[in-house]
Amino acid sequence: MGHLLFWLLSQPLFWALSGIGLGPYLFFRGFRLLQLKRRIMGVPRSTVRAAAMGPVEVSGTVVGPYTVVAPLSQGECLYYRIKIQSNPHRDLGNKIQELCAPLFLDDGTGLMMIYPLGAELKFPASYKRAEYGKLALMLMSRSYGETPEFSEEYSLRPGDKIFVLGTLQENQWSRKEAARQFDDVSRIGPGFVCEAEAELERKETLPSFAGLALGPKPKPPEFDLNPPVIMMKGDGPFVISSGSERDLLTKLHWTSLLFIWGAPVWALWAVWEILGDPRVWTLLGQTR
Repeated sequence: MGHLLFWLLSQPLFWALSGIGLGPYLFFRGFRLLQLKRRIMGVPRSTVRAAAMGPVEVSGTVVGPYTVVAPLSQGECLYYRIKIQSNPHRDLGNKIQELCAPLFLDDGTGLMMIYPLGAELKFPASYKRAEYGKLALMLMSRSYGETPEFSEEYSLRPGDKIFVLGTLQENQWSRKEAARQFDDVSRIGPGFVCEAEAELERKETLPSFAGLALGPKPKPPEFDLNPPVIMMKGDGPFVISSGSERDLLTKLHWTSLLFIWGAPVWALWAVWEILGDPRVWTLLGQTR
């Protein structure tokens, strides 16, 4: 199998066919990245205390009142996202599993609640593997009924330094909190798991963690689980990055330039290579 793959990658015709398919996609992808870069540059950067409603950029440290367990990396975190790429021949495609405890950003001037679902994550995966162990097989067979082919897990842990670009908006769930009666496993705000549900998820996912505490519990006044405002996905871009704004803009700049200028060159070379390959003309002659 390895020899066949090496032979395939060494064939110019393979790269030519790939260029025909991927060249246009990367070209338009480059413009989308360039647009994202310009939108980021147009969003004001602020501290938590001075942040105004609407698009805003903030940076600081990830904190929260309690944690959940990331199933694949088996680490304490406040949010995890698992991306599963199944065998396309089984018509399963890509699937995403997410879970989030109340997550706040602390920049020294205050705390801002962030709901990360739907964000574009710009930081390294906490787990990436093509072959699953017993834990992953158990988790994914429970969730999807199939054994995945490839998985990536991204998690935000207490103490992580992040840069967030999103939309600060009124927390409409804070008003509903006082008007409704909640049981022990009711979700908080737009979908944060409560402490009781986090413990149930911990016991179900990793029984060996069941006896462990959820980590140090801060004093209740430290975290307001129903703040008046919350940052989440809005009409504009929503990005969470482990790097600074400058690092993100630099990466977007060079990636967009590579895609916008490199993809057409690849596609044009691909057309030239295909038209100049005698095997292509022989095959076309046989089909007539």
